[in-house]
Amino acid sequence: MASPISAFSAFPAIRHDSLTLVALPNAVWLARAYTAATLRGWGFSDEQFVDDARLLVSELVTNAVQALGMHVVMPKVSTLLADESLIRLVLEVVPGVDALLIEVWDADPRAPARPGRPGIDSEHGRGLAIVDGLAASWGYRYPKDAALPWIKVVYATIRSPPTGGANRRCP
Repeated sequence: MASPISAFSAFPAIRHDSLTLVALPNAVWLARAYTAATLRGWGFSDEQFVDDARLLVSELVTNAVQALGMHVVMPKVSTLLADESLIRLVLEVVPGVDALLIEVWDADPRAPARPGRPGIDSEHGRGLAIVDGLAASWGYRYPKDAALPWIKVVYATIRSPPTGGANRRCP
């Protein structure tokens, strides 16, 4: 069975941008702001679409920050600058697919936990359930061309609105 993102690899992206962040808690806020600014810059004016994309990014980046464990103890500067401490957010729109691909790359080789049923008082465990409910598709993969052999990419797709500037070519 083909990967849900295989349609994205069949065509060159007309909009592609990425941001690399250190896996600290403020990375989530920065990723959300970057996502909104990028999508609006691409001409997407549907606020529901932008908000949904921001929420997906927030959940995926939060999971990456938590997986890398740097939210617990402030690491040394040398650790912060290491490839293993970085998260890469990729946003991509492809013609003919009518969707936004969101990818979050991190250096934790563990597969994301499948959405479960957290306790009513639990502060964790709802993120991937939100992703599962909001995304058209989501999953993870281990790219063969990654700089580090254990890099994992968690991705989600969200249907793009029928109108917007995303189908215009970059100047």
